[in-house]
Amino acid sequence: MDSKRTYIAALSTAVLSVAATASSALTVDFNVGRNWTSGSNTYTSSDGSVNVGVDGVRVDRNGTVIDTDNFLTASWSGNQGGIGVYDCRHVRHGYCRHDQHTIDGAGPDEFALIDFGGLNVEVTSVTFAYWDRHDTFAYGTYNDSSIPASAQVYEEELGSGNTNPYTHYFGSGELIGSIIGFGADDWRDNFKLQSITFDIVSAVPLPAGSILLLTGLFGMGVMRRRKRLA
Repeated sequence: MDSKRTYIAALSTAVLSVAATASSALTVDFNVGRNWTSGSNTYTSSDGSVNVGVDGVRVDRNGTVIDTDNFLTASWSGNQGGIGVYDCRHVRHGYCRHDQHTIDGAGPDEFALIDFGGLNVEVTSVTFAYWDRHDTFAYGTYNDSSIPASAQVYEEELGSGNTNPYTHYFGSGELIGSIIGFGADDWRDNFKLQSITFDIVSAVPLPAGSILLLTGLFGMGVMRRRKRLA
């Protein structure tokens, strides 16, 4: 067999394999220890290919982000691990007062806002810990997080049952975006965001070097074939 043709085929297979891997389902696990921060806590997908930033925010009843400065995020590991959001509007002696370590709606509706770093993703499932039969959740998709950030899509009163942890599955095309928030929509809501599974929707471009190399080798193969036919 022609060695150059074999090399082109092998390289094509390798590049296509990388592209296929990048578009397969990914999971980000929030069941890890992160300290309270007013900025973004960063988490990485299970395969190490995607980093997301998570911020604590407050939303109104329409899902519009109305406060990003006074809401912190942290996360814990363990059976009840995951991300919590802390309402830090009231500070005494350097400490936030009167809130829980979960995402809750006892005061303002708290949201964990996930930024996928410019990637457009389709969420297939989300898992919550600290869940009970009184809990429901809301989600919103956003173009940016500037104040006020209106939700492009906002759905609430989702989820049911007493299973803990609780996993909610989304239908095909139901939840797509690059900045997505999950949070409380009722005063009884009280849970942690434990993990999220998603597919990358945006086409994954081949590395420029690989495209040039494949194009060049393909051209050489065509020229060689033409010479043989001449």
